[in-house]
Amino acid sequence: MDEFPQEPDRWTIGDTTLTAIVEAETPGIPVELFFPEATASDVIDAGPLPEGAVGSDGTISFRVQSFVIQHRGRLIVVDPCVGNHKSRLLPFWDHQDWPWMSRFTGAGFDPDQVDLVVHTHLHEDHIGWDTHLVDGSWLPTFTNARHVYVGDELDWAASEDRRSQQDSFGDSIAPVLDAGLGWEVDSGAVLGDGLFLMPTPGHTPGHASLVVETSTEPLIVTGDLLHHPFQFATPALAEIGDVDPARARNTRCGFFDEYSRSGTLIAGTHFPAVPLGRIEAASGAWRFRPENPSPRSERPDR
Repeated sequence: MDEFPQEPDRWTIGDTTLTAIVEAETPGIPVELFFPEATASDVIDAGPLPEGAVGSDGTISFRVQSFVIQHRGRLIVVDPCVGNHKSRLLPFWDHQDWPWMSRFTGAGFDPDQVDLVVHTHLHEDHIGWDTHLVDGSWLPTFTNARHVYVGDELDWAASEDRRSQQDSFGDSIAPVLDAGLGWEVDSGAVLGDGLFLMPTPGHTPGHASLVVETSTEPLIVTGDLLHHPFQFATPALAEIGDVDPARARNTRCGFFDEYSRSGTLIAGTHFPAVPLGRIEAASGAWRFRPENPSPRSERPDR
């Protein structure tokens, strides 16, 4: 398991602070694992990619992380990773014991002070830390937070087909709903204080990205609209988890075109190394330009 410093990367954007809390980062992954139609040669031929995103052999790095946003007096957690001790089909997610919570608290955050938990969608690696195991029962972790769920995503996650494979709804969603902490919304919902969802469907039926209107410029947390900077050069490639590949491709290309023209900051939920940056047009496609974390001297008190 990779070790990360207790003090995570943070970015100050106007009146808002974004912090990346990493659960795991894995280098050396064959690109075919996530993009079955791609090869190592495609990665190498894609041109310069951000440092730490790919290996010289055309393998890719992949990160599972949450973003914590401090914004206008609110503490917001976006996509709380896989979680510990959960029964999962993927061996590298099954019954794990990651130090995500110690990294979260080590960064100065308290689960009891979280106001809002936002889920871009309801795959297993975006809901896990919503609950934790206590004496054999799954209990909510963020007991004072409203947990945002897009209605179409809840219906999909609760379907018999999904629950027959692995019951992430039962261990990570139902306990939150039973505790009265759920907030069901549509994929374009306004969440208050300059926060709103933007529909970005295709990866899952009700996938939505989070837009944060800071005092200086907007910030968009992408979720699984895309998974890796390699996709900017190859937006037509389907990711293995896309439930509607054609729709996901159209969503990606439209997003890349619009936000490369505006220069909007985006935070890539699975991007390794430096996950915050901007989209730029490049050679008939696009590329990602990372934004280095803010110097510690410029970060607000936690």
